[in-house]
Amino acid sequence: MTKKILCITGPTAAGKSKLAMRLCKIKKQNKFQIISMDSAQIYKGVDISSAKPSKKDLSEVPHHLIDICEPTETYSAARFLKDTKKLITEITDHGGTPLIVGGTMMYLQRLIHGIARVPEIPDNEKVLVENEGKRIGWGRMHEKLIKIDPDAAQKINKNDSQRIMRQLSVWHSTGKTLSYWQKLPNYEGLNNKLRIIALVPDSKQELKANINTRLNSMINEGMLEEVIKLKNDAGLTQTNPCGRLVGIRQAIDHLEGRITFHQFVTQAEFATRRLAKHQLTWLSKLENLTIIKAFAKPLSQLISIWDSDPDFDLMTPK
Repeated sequence: MTKKILCITGPTAAGKSKLAMRLCKIKKQNKFQIISMDSAQIYKGVDISSAKPSKKDLSEVPHHLIDICEPTETYSAARFLKDTKKLITEITDHGGTPLIVGGTMMYLQRLIHGIARVPEIPDNEKVLVENEGKRIGWGRMHEKLIKIDPDAAQKINKNDSQRIMRQLSVWHSTGKTLSYWQKLPNYEGLNNKLRIIALVPDSKQELKANINTRLNSMINEGMLEEVIKLKNDAGLTQTNPCGRLVGIRQAIDHLEGRITFHQFVTQAEFATRRLAKHQLTWLSKLENLTIIKAFAKPLSQLISIWDSDPDFDLMTPK
């Protein structure tokens, strides 16, 4: 097994999945299994809209953390960290090599640094708090938070419904404040066990062109029809995390008559470019990162790193 765990990341549409699959095929002796680090590919039925691996790719290389949630379900960074650590153990115990691939930076951050020991809050608790906030107003909910945790409330705007809801949901569910849980020792991350490779494009224009081309391909392959099915069969709305994903949010706006088809395309392109910019900004602040050029023979760059890095054990896993 590897001494360090390879993680391939980078902005959306940079070619992460394609690069990972090519590595898996060339280095078959390492028996790679891919752990998806993608907050869209976790959802069942979100295939086209998340650029999910093809059936051929899924049959050739084992993939994990894909199709594990219903579209209306919530999946947290804490759960991702727990699931990934468990999968790494299972894969290596069976003689395989884990390969983490994806661009969800919140997941990567938790994977590196760990996460506070805040328990999972049931969706029904969140709904109760949200409904109360809508009924009495978030200003009054903020007043409740002042009585429960004045220090935390002082740092939160009285109109920030999301953060107020988070604080009060934890309180209602556990009987303790979010601050209490955050002061406990973190669940340990994998910082010293990761070798992070980032695909970063030299040209913003080339990345922009890739983003636009991929979106057009998604639309031609049936992206809007997929979202219609998610709405009709799973009851997906923009109140669900899945319904707020880039591309899906704009598709729902179009399908519900709030924007035209042209506006849907331009807004989805803009939102995807903004996501890519956020991903690149986050990566620029990351230490211990190896950058390879996204559109300049990235496979040869990665193979060179893999073959020459003493952190990797190149013997065939037993």
